[in-house]
Amino acid sequence: MKKLLLGCLYLCFMHSAFALTVSDYLGKETQLAQPAQRIVTLVPHAAELLFSVGAGAQIVGAVEYTDFPEAAKKIPQVGNYAGLNIEAIVALQPDVIIYWPEGNPARDIERLKQLKMPLFASDPNTFVEIADDIKRFGALTGNIDSSEKIATAFLQEVEQVRQDNENKQSVRVFYQVWNQPLLSQNGDTFISRVINLCGGENIFADLPIKSPQISIEAVLTANPDIILVGATDGQRPEWLDGWQQYGYLKAVKNNQLKTVDADVIHRPTLRLLDATKQVCAVFDELRAL
Repeated sequence: MKKLLLGCLYLCFMHSAFALTVSDYLGKETQLAQPAQRIVTLVPHAAELLFSVGAGAQIVGAVEYTDFPEAAKKIPQVGNYAGLNIEAIVALQPDVIIYWPEGNPARDIERLKQLKMPLFASDPNTFVEIADDIKRFGALTGNIDSSEKIATAFLQEVEQVRQDNENKQSVRVFYQVWNQPLLSQNGDTFISRVINLCGGENIFADLPIKSPQISIEAVLTANPDIILVGATDGQRPEWLDGWQQYGYLKAVKNNQLKTVDADVIHRPTLRLLDATKQVCAVFDELRAL
Protein backbone atom coordinates (compact mmCIF):
# COMPACT_ATOMS: atom_id res chain seq x y z
CA MET A 1 0.00 0.00 0.00
CA LYS A 2 2.87 2.36 0.88
CA LYS A 3 4.54 1.72 -2.48
CA LEU A 4 1.23 2.27 -4.27
CA LEU A 5 0.72 5.57 -2.44
CA LEU A 6 4.24 6.74 -3.25
CA GLY A 7 3.72 5.78 -6.89
CA CYS A 8 0.51 7.78 -7.02
CA LEU A 9 2.19 10.79 -5.46
CA TYR A 10 5.01 10.58 -8.02
CA LEU A 11 2.59 10.37 -10.95
CA CYS A 12 0.52 13.24 -9.57
CA PHE A 13 3.67 15.35 -9.21
CA MET A 14 4.72 14.61 -12.78
CA HIS A 15 1.24 15.47 -14.03
CA SER A 16 1.31 18.80 -12.20
CA ALA A 17 4.85 19.54 -13.40
CA PHE A 18 3.97 18.89 -17.03
CA ALA A 19 0.26 19.41 -17.55
CA LEU A 20 0.60 18.92 -21.28
CA THR A 21 3.00 17.48 -23.82
CA VAL A 22 2.70 18.40 -27.51
CA SER A 23 4.85 17.14 -30.40
CA ASP A 24 5.71 19.59 -33.14
CA TYR A 25 6.03 19.15 -36.92
CA LEU A 26 9.45 17.52 -36.51
CA GLY A 27 8.29 15.20 -33.73
CA LYS A 28 10.05 17.11 -30.95
CA GLU A 29 8.08 17.21 -27.70
CA THR A 30 7.30 20.42 -25.83
CA GLN A 31 6.24 20.04 -22.20
CA LEU A 32 4.44 22.81 -20.35
CA ALA A 33 3.11 23.08 -16.82
CA GLN A 34 0.12 25.01 -18.17
CA PRO A 35 -1.15 26.20 -21.56
CA ALA A 36 1.23 28.70 -23.16
CA GLN A 37 0.39 32.28 -22.23
CA ARG A 38 3.31 34.00 -23.97
CA ILE A 39 3.96 32.91 -27.56
CA VAL A 40 6.37 34.28 -30.13
CA THR A 41 5.65 33.37 -33.76
CA LEU A 42 8.48 33.55 -36.29
CA VAL A 43 6.29 32.88 -39.33
CA PRO A 44 3.01 34.64 -40.28
CA HIS A 45 0.99 31.47 -40.85
CA ALA A 46 1.52 30.37 -37.24
CA ALA A 47 0.08 33.61 -35.89
CA GLU A 48 -2.91 33.27 -38.18
CA LEU A 49 -3.55 29.70 -37.04
CA LEU A 50 -3.28 30.74 -33.39
CA PHE A 51 -5.92 33.40 -33.96
CA SER A 52 -8.05 30.71 -35.61
CA VAL A 53 -8.08 28.62 -32.43
CA GLY A 54 -8.78 31.62 -30.22
CA ALA A 55 -5.24 32.19 -28.94
CA GLY A 56 -4.36 35.44 -30.69
CA ALA A 57 -4.16 37.36 -27.42
CA GLN A 58 -1.44 34.98 -26.23
CA ILE A 59 0.97 36.08 -29.00
CA VAL A 60 3.50 38.56 -27.59
CA GLY A 61 5.89 38.73 -30.56
CA ALA A 62 5.73 38.14 -34.29
CA VAL A 63 7.60 38.85 -37.53
CA GLU A 64 7.12 41.10 -40.54
CA TYR A 65 4.06 40.37 -42.72
CA THR A 66 2.09 39.05 -39.75
CA ASP A 67 -1.03 40.88 -40.86
CA PHE A 68 -4.09 38.64 -40.56
CA PRO A 69 -6.48 39.05 -38.89
CA GLU A 70 -6.34 42.81 -38.39
CA ALA A 71 -5.42 42.43 -34.72
CA ALA A 72 -2.23 40.62 -35.74
CA LYS A 73 -0.80 43.89 -37.09
CA LYS A 74 -0.57 45.22 -33.53
CA ILE A 75 1.76 42.48 -32.28
CA PRO A 76 5.31 43.74 -31.61
CA GLN A 77 7.72 42.58 -34.32
CA VAL A 78 10.92 40.72 -33.50
CA GLY A 79 12.36 40.26 -36.99
CA ASN A 80 11.76 39.20 -40.56
CA TYR A 81 12.89 36.60 -43.08
CA ALA A 82 16.34 38.16 -43.23
CA GLY A 83 17.02 38.03 -39.52
CA LEU A 84 15.62 37.83 -36.00
CA ASN A 85 16.14 40.11 -33.03
CA ILE A 86 17.36 37.49 -30.57
CA GLU A 87 17.59 39.92 -27.65
CA ALA A 88 14.00 41.07 -28.15
CA ILE A 89 12.75 37.48 -28.35
CA VAL A 90 14.53 36.49 -25.14
CA ALA A 91 13.26 39.61 -23.36
CA LEU A 92 9.67 38.60 -24.10
CA GLN A 93 10.18 35.46 -21.96
CA PRO A 94 8.08 33.25 -24.24
CA ASP A 95 6.60 29.95 -23.14
CA VAL A 96 6.81 28.79 -26.76
CA ILE A 97 8.51 30.07 -29.92
CA ILE A 98 6.91 28.79 -33.12
CA TYR A 99 9.38 28.77 -35.99
CA TRP A 100 9.64 27.71 -39.63
CA PRO A 101 12.50 25.20 -40.12
CA GLU A 102 12.95 25.95 -43.83
CA GLY A 103 12.31 29.68 -43.72
CA ASN A 104 13.83 31.28 -40.63
CA PRO A 105 17.56 32.05 -40.76
CA ALA A 106 19.40 28.91 -39.61
CA ARG A 107 21.98 30.90 -37.64
CA ASP A 108 19.24 32.60 -35.60
CA ILE A 109 17.41 29.37 -34.86
CA GLU A 110 20.69 27.76 -33.80
CA ARG A 111 21.33 30.68 -31.46
CA LEU A 112 17.89 30.25 -29.89
CA LYS A 113 18.64 26.56 -29.41
CA GLN A 114 21.92 27.41 -27.70
CA LEU A 115 20.00 29.69 -25.35
CA LYS A 116 17.65 26.78 -24.51
CA MET A 117 14.64 28.69 -25.79
CA PRO A 118 11.40 26.65 -26.16
CA LEU A 119 11.24 26.12 -29.94
CA PHE A 120 8.26 24.53 -31.67
CA ALA A 121 8.49 23.76 -35.41
CA SER A 122 5.66 24.40 -37.88
CA ASP A 123 5.87 23.72 -41.62
CA PRO A 124 2.57 22.30 -42.94
CA ASN A 125 2.69 21.25 -46.60
CA THR A 126 -0.63 19.41 -46.89
CA PHE A 127 -4.22 20.07 -45.88
CA VAL A 128 -3.92 17.32 -43.27
CA GLU A 129 -0.78 18.93 -41.84
CA ILE A 130 -2.59 22.26 -41.59
CA ALA A 131 -5.31 20.51 -39.59
CA ASP A 132 -2.62 18.85 -37.45
CA ASP A 133 -1.07 22.23 -36.65
CA ILE A 134 -4.47 23.61 -35.71
CA LYS A 135 -4.83 20.78 -33.20
CA ARG A 136 -1.25 21.20 -31.94
CA PHE A 137 -1.76 24.93 -31.39
CA GLY A 138 -5.06 24.23 -29.67
CA ALA A 139 -3.32 21.83 -27.31
CA LEU A 140 -0.49 24.28 -26.63
CA THR A 141 -2.87 27.10 -25.76
CA GLY A 142 -5.67 25.34 -23.88
CA ASN A 143 -8.12 25.34 -26.77
CA ILE A 144 -8.26 21.61 -27.41
CA ASP A 145 -11.99 21.13 -27.99
CA SER A 146 -12.47 24.11 -30.29
CA SER A 147 -9.33 23.33 -32.31
CA GLU A 148 -10.45 19.72 -32.83
CA LYS A 149 -13.79 20.95 -34.20
CA ILE A 150 -12.11 23.53 -36.45
CA ALA A 151 -9.66 20.98 -37.82
CA THR A 152 -12.41 18.44 -38.49
CA ALA A 153 -14.62 20.97 -40.27
CA PHE A 154 -11.65 22.13 -42.35
CA LEU A 155 -10.84 18.62 -43.56
CA GLN A 156 -14.49 17.90 -44.29
CA GLU A 157 -14.64 20.93 -46.55
CA VAL A 158 -11.40 19.89 -48.25
CA GLU A 159 -12.88 16.47 -48.94
CA GLN A 160 -16.00 18.05 -50.40
CA VAL A 161 -13.88 20.13 -52.79
CA ARG A 162 -11.98 16.99 -53.79
CA GLN A 163 -15.21 15.14 -54.57
CA ASP A 164 -16.57 18.09 -56.53
CA ASN A 165 -13.51 18.17 -58.80
CA GLU A 166 -12.22 14.59 -59.01
CA ASN A 167 -13.89 13.72 -62.33
CA LYS A 168 -13.24 16.97 -64.14
CA GLN A 169 -10.94 17.39 -67.12
CA SER A 170 -7.31 17.79 -66.06
CA VAL A 171 -5.69 21.21 -66.49
CA ARG A 172 -1.92 21.61 -66.90
CA VAL A 173 -0.68 24.49 -64.77
CA PHE A 174 2.47 26.55 -64.40
CA TYR A 175 2.42 28.29 -61.04
CA GLN A 176 4.80 31.24 -61.22
CA VAL A 177 6.03 32.51 -57.88
CA TRP A 178 8.31 35.23 -59.26
CA ASN A 179 9.81 36.44 -62.52
CA GLN A 180 13.44 37.34 -61.80
CA PRO A 181 14.59 34.74 -61.08
CA LEU A 182 11.83 32.63 -62.58
CA LEU A 183 10.53 30.54 -59.68
CA SER A 184 7.84 27.90 -59.39
CA GLN A 185 6.73 25.16 -56.97
CA ASN A 186 7.23 21.42 -57.05
CA GLY A 187 4.66 18.83 -56.06
CA ASP A 188 5.61 18.70 -52.38
CA THR A 189 4.04 22.06 -51.52
CA PHE A 190 0.64 23.19 -50.34
CA ILE A 191 0.25 25.36 -53.47
CA SER A 192 0.71 22.33 -55.69
CA ARG A 193 -1.82 20.42 -53.60
CA VAL A 194 -4.34 23.22 -54.16
CA ILE A 195 -3.79 22.75 -57.89
CA ASN A 196 -4.26 18.99 -57.57
CA LEU A 197 -7.42 19.34 -55.47
CA CYS A 198 -9.00 21.36 -58.28
CA GLY A 199 -8.16 18.77 -60.91
CA GLY A 200 -4.98 20.46 -62.10
CA GLU A 201 -1.54 19.12 -62.91
CA ASN A 202 1.52 21.06 -61.79
CA ILE A 203 3.91 20.88 -64.77
CA PHE A 204 6.95 21.08 -62.45
CA ALA A 205 5.67 18.70 -59.77
CA ASP A 206 8.52 16.22 -60.33
CA LEU A 207 11.39 18.63 -59.68
CA PRO A 208 13.38 17.78 -56.51
CA ILE A 209 13.47 21.31 -55.03
CA LYS A 210 10.33 22.78 -53.46
CA SER A 211 10.83 26.26 -54.95
CA PRO A 212 12.84 25.54 -58.10
CA GLN A 213 14.38 28.16 -60.35
CA ILE A 214 13.42 27.28 -63.91
CA SER A 215 14.03 28.54 -67.42
CA ILE A 216 11.68 30.18 -69.88
CA GLU A 217 12.53 27.35 -72.27
CA ALA A 218 11.26 24.79 -69.77
CA VAL A 219 7.90 26.57 -69.58
CA LEU A 220 7.67 26.88 -73.36
CA THR A 221 8.44 23.17 -73.76
CA ALA A 222 5.84 22.14 -71.17
CA ASN A 223 3.26 24.43 -72.86
CA PRO A 224 0.81 24.76 -69.92
CA ASP A 225 -2.91 25.39 -70.28
CA ILE A 226 -2.77 28.07 -67.58
CA ILE A 227 -0.10 30.30 -66.10
CA LEU A 228 -1.18 31.19 -62.57
CA VAL A 229 0.41 33.74 -60.20
CA GLY A 230 -0.37 35.26 -56.83
CA ALA A 231 -1.59 38.86 -56.84
CA THR A 232 -0.78 40.91 -53.75
CA ASP A 233 -3.48 43.38 -52.68
CA GLY A 234 -5.40 42.53 -55.83
CA GLN A 235 -2.66 43.96 -58.06
CA ARG A 236 -1.92 41.89 -61.16
CA PRO A 237 1.90 41.65 -61.52
CA GLU A 238 3.05 43.52 -64.61
CA TRP A 239 5.52 40.78 -65.42
CA LEU A 240 2.72 38.26 -65.94
CA ASP A 241 1.94 39.80 -69.32
CA GLY A 242 5.51 39.21 -70.40
CA TRP A 243 4.30 35.81 -71.58
CA GLN A 244 2.18 37.52 -74.26
CA GLN A 245 5.22 37.55 -76.56
CA TYR A 246 4.94 33.77 -76.81
CA GLY A 247 1.70 33.66 -78.73
CA TYR A 248 1.94 29.95 -79.47
CA LEU A 249 1.62 29.02 -75.79
CA LYS A 250 -1.76 27.47 -74.98
CA ALA A 251 -2.07 29.73 -71.93
CA VAL A 252 -1.57 32.80 -74.11
CA LYS A 253 -3.74 31.69 -77.03
CA ASN A 254 -6.65 30.98 -74.69
CA ASN A 255 -6.15 34.11 -72.53
CA GLN A 256 -5.23 32.05 -69.48
CA LEU A 257 -2.70 34.26 -67.73
CA LYS A 258 -4.53 34.23 -64.41
CA THR A 259 -4.13 35.45 -60.84
CA VAL A 260 -5.19 34.24 -57.42
CA ASP A 261 -5.06 36.15 -54.13
CA ALA A 262 -1.46 35.82 -52.93
CA ASP A 263 -2.43 36.48 -49.31
CA VAL A 264 -4.46 33.28 -49.15
CA ILE A 265 -2.56 30.91 -51.47
CA HIS A 266 0.90 31.65 -50.04
CA ARG A 267 0.04 30.71 -46.45
CA PRO A 268 -0.89 27.27 -45.07
CA THR A 269 -3.86 28.38 -42.98
CA LEU A 270 -7.63 27.92 -42.99
CA ARG A 271 -7.79 30.54 -45.75
CA LEU A 272 -6.04 28.12 -48.11
CA LEU A 273 -9.55 26.82 -48.76
CA ASP A 274 -10.50 30.28 -50.04
CA ALA A 275 -7.54 30.09 -52.40
CA THR A 276 -8.59 26.62 -53.50
CA LYS A 277 -12.06 27.82 -54.42
CA GLN A 278 -10.55 30.67 -56.44
CA VAL A 279 -8.25 28.27 -58.31
CA CYS A 280 -11.06 25.80 -58.96
CA ALA A 281 -13.17 28.60 -60.41
CA VAL A 282 -10.30 29.61 -62.75
CA PHE A 283 -9.96 26.03 -63.96
CA ASP A 284 -13.71 25.72 -64.52
CA GLU A 285 -13.66 28.86 -66.69
CA LEU A 286 -11.05 27.23 -68.91
CA ARG A 287 -12.98 23.97 -69.08
CA ALA A 288 -16.04 25.90 -70.23
CA LEU A 289 -14.27 27.35 -73.29
